[in-house]
Amino acid sequence: MTDVTTRTDRDRAVAAVRELLLAVGEDADRLGLLRTPERVADLMLDLFSGLGVDPASALGAPVALTENEQPGELVGMTGIPFRSVCEHHLLPFDGTVDVFYAPSHHIAGLSRIASLVELAARRPQLQERLGQQIADALMAVLRPHGVAVRIEASHGCVAHLEPRAASARAVTVATVGEIPDATWRLAHAPTPA
Repeated sequence: MTDVTTRTDRDRAVAAVRELLLAVGEDADRLGLLRTPERVADLMLDLFSGLGVDPASALGAPVALTENEQPGELVGMTGIPFRSVCEHHLLPFDGTVDVFYAPSHHIAGLSRIASLVELAARRPQLQERLGQQIADALMAVLRPHGVAVRIEASHGCVAHLEPRAASARAVTVATVGEIPDATWRLAHAPTPA
């Protein structure tokens, strides 16, 4: 595992933002932009702070179940908020993640699942890859029967490039292993108002 602090170069990032401003014809020395390169560089370093870190590390040590414990067919957390940056346009995308897994012999603390989502999102990302990385991390650490990850998100690039679709939300589902079909349908039934 690589420590992201050894791979980042803030001064270089600041210089790159300044160069971008100059390249698009802006005066990087005008009063309103004097600190913009530092602000943008710091923001990007924060948004990409998950680079070089294995998302599975957010799960910590799994909790072993005894033979008498019955965790149920499916464990889930829904509505986990996230924000990431699309690697195609470097614009934000954000939404919610629903994570379900069918336990075998281990479970994870629920806050650890939210931490996994946050860490996996903190890098230039694609929504499809984000879901798969979350599912793969849960499979690797918990070794459940199966995992399903559903992500619903709004994308800044869609809103900018196709203004009529600005309110559209992308939905992706990543599954690994076996999820009980009837339980999965119940977990995604509409909530009564």
